Amino acid sequence: MDEITGLINHILPRSFVDGPGNRAVIFVQGCNFHCLYCHNPFTINFCCDCGLCVETCPQGALSMKQGRVHWDKALCVECDTCIQTCPHFSSPRVTRCSPRQLWGQIAPLSPFISGVSISGGEVSLQIPFTAAFFELVKDNSNLTTLIETNGYAGGQAYAPLLPFLDMAMVDLKAIDLRKHAQLTGKPLEPVLESIRYLHEQGKLYAVQQVIVPGFSADEADVRRTARFLAGIDARIRLRLLRFRPHGASGAAAGWASPSDESMDNLVEIAKAAGLTQVERSL
Repeated sequence: MDEITGLINHILPRSFVDGPGNRAVIFVQGCNFHCLYCHNPFTINFCCDCGLCVETCPQGALSMKQGRVHWDKALCVECDTCIQTCPHFSSPRVTRCSPRQLWGQIAPLSPFISGVSISGGEVSLQIPFTAAFFELVKDNSNLTTLIETNGYAGGQAYAPLLPFLDMAMVDLKAIDLRKHAQLTGKPLEPVLESIRYLHEQGKLYAVQQVIVPGFSADEADVRRTARFLAGIDARIRLRLLRFRPHGASGAAAGWASPSDESMDNLVEIAKAAGLTQVERSL
C-alpha cells in the first residue's frame, strides 16, 4: 500500500462546507480543468522547478537542490509570495506522501471530525492513492469519506474507490456545451456521465454549480441543469454556489457576484423544474 504516493497541496483540519458535518479536507495537486474563475489556480499544474519562486521567498524557505525546488516547511510562514510569483499555476509547497503518512496526519483529528473529504485540484488524477488512503480511513476509524470532483474522468474511473467511498460531490461547471468548454477548456459529456454513474452506485451526495454571470447564472441554464438532474432522480441535491471574485485571478477577479435576489430566484426555478432538494450558499 505504501508504495503508492500522492501529491498533497494542503490540509484544512476542519470545514463545514465540504460535505456534511465537520470534516478534514485534503487538497490534492493537479487538475485537468483550467477554469477561468478558479479560486485555487495554484493547484492546477505540477511544479516545473523553474526556480522563479526561490528568488522571491522573503523567508528563505525555498532553495534549489539538484535542479529541484526544495521547500523548508519549518521556515515557511505561508505568506503566499511563491504562488503569487509562479506563472505556471502551481506551488512549490506540495508534499509527496504515502496513504499511511497521510493517515498519520489525519488520525489525531479523528475525535473532532465526522469525516474526511478530498478536494483539489482534481481527485480523479490520483485514484489509486485516494482508494488506498480511504481504505485506511475505513480500517482505522468511523469517519465518512467524500470526494469533490469535476467529473471529467468519466464514471468508470471512480470504480476503484467504491468499496471505501461514502459520498461524492460533482462540480457541474455549466450545462451548456459551449459555455462549459469556454469556461473549463474541456467537453461536458464525461461530467454528465460521472453524475449518472455515481448516482447509480448510490454515492452521489450532491451536484454543485457555481453561479457565474455569463456562464451559469442564466435562468434557462439553471432550468436545464435542474431538468437534467430531475430526469435522473428528483431527489438529487443541487447546491448553487454564489460566485465571488475574491480569490479569483485574471479577468474573473473583476466579474460581478450574483445578488441575493438572483440566487433566491434561481433556487425557485430549479425547484419548479422538478428538483426537491435545492440550496444556495450565502
